[in-house]
Amino acid sequence: MKVNVDGVELELPAGTSAIDAVFEAGGDVPYFCAHKYLSPVGACRMCLVESGSPRKEKDGSFVMDDATGQPKIFWFPKPMASCTMQATDGMHIKTARSSEVVAKAQAGMMEFTLLNHPLDCPTCDKGGACELQDRAFEYGYGASRFGFDRRHADKHYPLSDFVILDQERCIHCKRCVRYFEEVPGQEVLDFIERGGHTFIDTEEGGLPTGFQGNITDICPVGALLDNVARFRGRNWEYDHTPTTCTLCPVGCSITVDARNGRLERIVARENREVNEAWICDAGRFGHAFASERRLTVPLVRVNGELQETSWDGAIAAIRAGMAGRNAADLALYLNADSTLEEGVALEALADAMGTRHVDHWPRYEVALDAMPNGAATLSDVATADAVVVVGADLGEEAPILELRILEMLRGGLLPPEYTHGTAIADLRLVERPARDPQKLAVVGKESRLWGHAGIRASSNGHNALERLSQPDTAELQAALKLLTDSEKAIIVLGADVLNGASGSFAAQLSDLATRTGAKVMAIPAGANSKGLAALNLVPREGGLPYARVAEAPAAFISRLDPGVRARGLTIVHDSHLTATARLADVVLPAVTGYEKRGTTVNLEGRLLELEQAALSAGEAADLIRTLSAVSEALGLRAPVRGLKGARDLAAQRLGIKLGGLPERGVIHPLRTAHVAPTEQVYTPQLWTERMQPSIQTLIPANLQPLPMLGAAPVGGDD
Repeated sequence: MKVNVDGVELELPAGTSAIDAVFEAGGDVPYFCAHKYLSPVGACRMCLVESGSPRKEKDGSFVMDDATGQPKIFWFPKPMASCTMQATDGMHIKTARSSEVVAKAQAGMMEFTLLNHPLDCPTCDKGGACELQDRAFEYGYGASRFGFDRRHADKHYPLSDFVILDQERCIHCKRCVRYFEEVPGQEVLDFIERGGHTFIDTEEGGLPTGFQGNITDICPVGALLDNVARFRGRNWEYDHTPTTCTLCPVGCSITVDARNGRLERIVARENREVNEAWICDAGRFGHAFASERRLTVPLVRVNGELQETSWDGAIAAIRAGMAGRNAADLALYLNADSTLEEGVALEALADAMGTRHVDHWPRYEVALDAMPNGAATLSDVATADAVVVVGADLGEEAPILELRILEMLRGGLLPPEYTHGTAIADLRLVERPARDPQKLAVVGKESRLWGHAGIRASSNGHNALERLSQPDTAELQAALKLLTDSEKAIIVLGADVLNGASGSFAAQLSDLATRTGAKVMAIPAGANSKGLAALNLVPREGGLPYARVAEAPAAFISRLDPGVRARGLTIVHDSHLTATARLADVVLPAVTGYEKRGTTVNLEGRLLELEQAALSAGEAADLIRTLSAVSEALGLRAPVRGLKGARDLAAQRLGIKLGGLPERGVIHPLRTAHVAPTEQVYTPQLWTERMQPSIQTLIPANLQPLPMLGAAPVGGDD
């Protein structure tokens, strides 16, 4: 269809909203209530435009304008909200650029919106990133005709431990209310009272944990604030670093905001293919550890006590500790959230040393990449017509996957994309959408998703898949029938069923996928387990898995905390003084996942990039640089000495060109998955101990003060 915006004619797909037509034409319309992933409601009345359309006679011909000889345009008598109006063929739209009526109407709406707003921009945390502030300058009168005292309401009202409400600033756009109703499906917020006394609150008090922090991102003013980042800085003071979250295998796109070397705030970054515009509460609020109680210099054990030293001193201590041992005696263990580049570097060093003791953790013993119908993506999950979750607690393993499944229950409507980006107002989305719980089956233990499922079957993890394949209860029969009768079914597998899975498990799953035509999404144990599994980072023949680190002749343990030491020299590479670090002979300071460049592979097999945020970490180093130091201590030339070398080697090993990936990442099938017995069970836990604010409890009272970053200053009050 053709639409004319301010004299610019453009071709648009049917169903496009008028506001998207304006932005597609390169124009601008202010808006507060519309949001890319929420239903349009026309609540703020700022996106007003003049619009008119041609009419047809009874014979189907257009009513013509005698003066121009063109179809006559019949204009609506007053400006209309463009976010709730569908553009139609031949429609003409006028914005404030070409219509004085629209400009006056928008300026009047801005004056009305600011009628009771406290205008406390000098102290509001949202200052510099406030949509209301920006639009007031662009579309407001510049002065108010109302001189009376503004309404006063509660300030700093805690909706939860993480979210603070300032009722005075709220402009009743209803984004937060719609978010809870439409995205996580929790009707916990609503308007209270009527007219000028309306305010937002919960009836029961408190917000549900899991995804509450997203309302601080979408609030267009400073009414809802992140209590962890509150009063830490202003938007223009932060160094903004777009990167990828590595707390779970989803790999959400985030922006890390740092100020004066401290990580102060994390906000969600849009990635239509992965997390859309949402992140979980752990990813948003669990970052305090990155700037608190950090190890900043190497430590070596002298007379039973850990003492600070230089990197040269640490290298000398490693050299002395390995005296009389072969390099092959040193076991190498790394965390499964390490980047592909770090994994390549460690594998190369292991080969150079000839050690058999190599492992990454957490991981499972089975590879499920070669399924008959292929691996499912998150968009596949959101648009499926049936999902069966087997042995998974998504709240602990992959929270955003839970939101994509809930998206499936409400129809799986993915917002369209235009050249100006994701549709601002997708008119197919409705408030309080109907959900179809019969499209979801949960097999296993009770979890948060359990309450949304129409089919629930209790089962132990170790035999859940076998019982689903050969159902022995009515619930399991219903779950299997759901898979069989659907055309786009997805099977999601979690830790309860993947722990201890053997080779026959893969065959059994493949058989079920063939019978039902379902795609499979197996949730990896670690943030980059899928990527590291493509490297030979498992115990070689005769090697010790991570579970038997205490039996290793000597060990290098990167960002893992088994709570025991090796028999001989123990080197710990970590960002904090963990229980294992306190037992170590040498402790090397490590950077966190927010402070390094590299590549990770999420649960879809999507390659996503990490970028380095501007955080103060003293002499902390990533794994590649640390392994170079270990190589020097062992008298070896490090096979990989930097990021470029690691990427060159990855290209040879994996056939992947790393670096310069698209912003949304790219799915790249990996050739091989290396597996080996783990000899221990992995229990997913999203909020790890080091993410808790009580990191102080890790430090024993009799330990000498170590060179670490200080705790955050106590926030002020406006």
